[in-house]
Amino acid sequence: MSAITGLLRLPRYARNLRRLREIAGVLVGHGFGHLSERSGIARLARFGPGRRLLGEPDEQIALLTWEERIRLMCESLGPTFVKLGQMAATRPDLVPMSLVLELRKLQDDVPAVPFDLVRAVIEAELGQSLAEAFEYFDETPIAAASIAQVHRARLPGGAEVAVKVQRPGLDERIRTDLELLQLIAEQVEANAPETRQFRPAAAVEEFARSLRRETDFANELRNIERFRKLVAGNPLVHVLATYPAFSTRRVLTMELIKGAKVTDKAKLTEWQVDNRQIADAGVALVIESIFEHGFFHADPHPGNFFVLPDGRLALIDFGMMGSLDRDRIDDLLGFLVAILLGDTEMMVTQFVDLGLIDDTVDVRGLRNEIHEILQSYGDLNLAQLDIAVFIQDVFESVVRYNVQMPADLLLIGKSISTMEGIAQELHPDFNPLESIRPYLVRLYVRRVLDPVTYSRRIYRILHDYFGLFKTLPGEIRGVLRRLKLGELQLNLHDVDAERQAMQRERLVNRALMAGMSLVSWTLFTVTLPDASRVDWTEPAAIWASLLALNGVVTGALLLWSLARSREL
Repeated sequence: MSAITGLLRLPRYARNLRRLREIAGVLVGHGFGHLSERSGIARLARFGPGRRLLGEPDEQIALLTWEERIRLMCESLGPTFVKLGQMAATRPDLVPMSLVLELRKLQDDVPAVPFDLVRAVIEAELGQSLAEAFEYFDETPIAAASIAQVHRARLPGGAEVAVKVQRPGLDERIRTDLELLQLIAEQVEANAPETRQFRPAAAVEEFARSLRRETDFANELRNIERFRKLVAGNPLVHVLATYPAFSTRRVLTMELIKGAKVTDKAKLTEWQVDNRQIADAGVALVIESIFEHGFFHADPHPGNFFVLPDGRLALIDFGMMGSLDRDRIDDLLGFLVAILLGDTEMMVTQFVDLGLIDDTVDVRGLRNEIHEILQSYGDLNLAQLDIAVFIQDVFESVVRYNVQMPADLLLIGKSISTMEGIAQELHPDFNPLESIRPYLVRLYVRRVLDPVTYSRRIYRILHDYFGLFKTLPGEIRGVLRRLKLGELQLNLHDVDAERQAMQRERLVNRALMAGMSLVSWTLFTVTLPDASRVDWTEPAAIWASLLALNGVVTGALLLWSLARSREL
C-alpha cells in the first residue's frame, strides 16, 4: 500500500490520529525515528492539524541496547503493546533471540484504577449493586495489571473470592490500537519489502484474535473449568474454583488462592514444603498437559504459580492457553523426542513430516549444523545441560535455514523452558531432563504402538487411496483432452534419466502394492479374528473376504513382478 493509498484510507482512522501521533512519538523518543519515517508512520501521523510529533529522542534511552529500548517502548505504549511484545517473545522464528530474551522481561504492573470506576464496571456487568453481590469487597486491589486488577471479596454464604475486573475503557483502547497496528503493518509491508516474508499484516491479525480471547473473561472461565477436569486425578495440583453466577465477559469471580508464590522461598521454608516435590510436580504438569491433554498453560511465568500450605501446586491466570489436536501432539512429540535423544535424522524427518522443508532448504547443511549442536551438548552430563538454552540453539539454527517453525512448537518450547527455570530456582540441583526424557520417550513409544493411533493411520492411508482412485480417471481424461487440443507439450528426456525414473516408479509401485497387501491382511485379521464362528453371509464377513482377496491379489501381483524382473 503506497503512502497516497494510506492517506486516502485515513478518514477511517481519523478518530485515532492522536493515538497514532503518540505511537510515532514514542518511536522517535526511543531512538527509532528512522523506522517511523521509512515505514510511512511518521508521514501519516503528521497528517491533519497539529502536525508535530509528540516525542523527542531521549539521551538516556539512547545509551541502552536496541532490545531494551523496544521493551521500554512496549511498556510505555500500554496493554496492547505489552501483549504484542509478550507474543513476540514466543516467536524466535520471527524475532532475534536477543530480543526474545529481553521481551520476556516485560513488566505489566500499572497504577490501580480508582475504586469508583471499578465499582461501576462490576455493577454494570452483574446488574446489581456491589453490596447486593458481595458481603465484603476490599477497595484496595491485591494485583493491578494493564488488562485488569484483582480485588479480595466475600460472597453471600462466606466463600472468599478474588474478583478480576477489566480496566474501564480497555475495549476502546484495544480496538483503536489494533486498527492502528493493522495500518502500521500494511505501511511496513508497502515501504520495507524485506519484511514481507514475515507477513506483518497476517501476524497482526493473529495477534488480534489472541488478544480478544485473552480479554474475554468468559473464555478464561471456560479454560479454568476445562483444565480442572483434565487434571482432576493429579493429587499434587489444585485448580481454583469459579463462580459463573458472579462472572461475565469483563468480571471473573474465582476462588481466592491462600498460598505463596512459587518464588517465595521464605514462606515455603516456613511451611516445610518439599521444594523438590514442587519442582517435579510443576514440570510433570506442564509436560502432561501438553502431550497427554493437548491443553496447556501458555503463560507459565513465576507469578502464575502458587504453592498451598499442604504442598500442592496451584495455577492462576488462564487467559492464554495453548490447544493441540492429537495429530499435532504426535508430530511435536516426535520432534522433541528427536531433540532429547540427539537423533539428527529423526529431527530432519520431523521437519519434512511437518511440511517445514521445501526445495529451497539446504537439507545437508541443516543436518550438519544440527548434528554439531547435538554433539556439543552430548558431551555434557545431565546436571550441566540447560534444556532451555539447548532448545533455543536448535531453534536459531533452524531459522537460519529459513525453516519456519510452527508457532505452537515455539509456545511449547517456551512453556517447558520457563517451567525448567522455575524448578531450578526452587531446587538448584533439580535436573528436569532426568524426568522429561524418559517420560517423553515412554509416551512416544506408547503413542506409536497405540492401536487407536495405528488404526487412524490405516484409515488415512485407505482414505488417500480412495481419493486417488476417485479422482484419477477424471484427471487422466483431462490430460488426454488437453493433449488432443494441443494444450500440452511433450518433452523428450535423456534415455538414462528415463530409465532411472522408471526404476524409481517401479519401486514406488511395488511399495504401494506391498503396503496395500499388508493393510488388507491387517484389517482382515482385525475384522475377522476367528473364522470358525463367522456367518459368511453377514456384511462384516463379506467385507473381510474382500480384504483378504485384495491382499491375495496385490501380494500375487507383487511376487509376479519380482519374478519377472528378477530384481527389486
